[in-house]
Amino acid sequence: MDLDLYLDIDGVILGRNEFGREAIILNIQEILEYCTGNYRCFWLTTQGRRRGDDVLQYLAPHCPPAVVPLLRRFEVAPWDALKTEAIDFSRPFIWIDDRPLRAEIQVLGDHQSLVGWLQVDTYRNLGDLTVAKIEAKRLEVQGMKPG
Repeated sequence: MDLDLYLDIDGVILGRNEFGREAIILNIQEILEYCTGNYRCFWLTTQGRRRGDDVLQYLAPHCPPAVVPLLRRFEVAPWDALKTEAIDFSRPFIWIDDRPLRAEIQVLGDHQSLVGWLQVDTYRNLGDLTVAKIEAKRLEVQGMKPG
């Protein structure tokens, strides 16, 4: 895999439905299949800073049973204070997050890697994360123009 993909949970794959209730994105299986089939995948989330089991325990109740094995295909990217501590800046990457901290944005800038951040907000729009958005970001990160 040429690119690493770092995926947040809250506000990214777990958002709010039209009734304001917490909900998993409707295309979760499509997203996870695409990601695990095309990238080295890591959880980069406050819900699992060290252990994949924490992520599974948090997400599994929200997911259809067929999705749970896909959750296990992601590794946890450990971090302490800033999520950017877990990013391998020596490799091209996509980091999907709704609201990085100002300090994390600064770290991305310091590494000339702002292009790697894909902002989505599934609290506002449960359908905000799509394969097309990730693919467009991949092309951008690799220095190509989406077509």
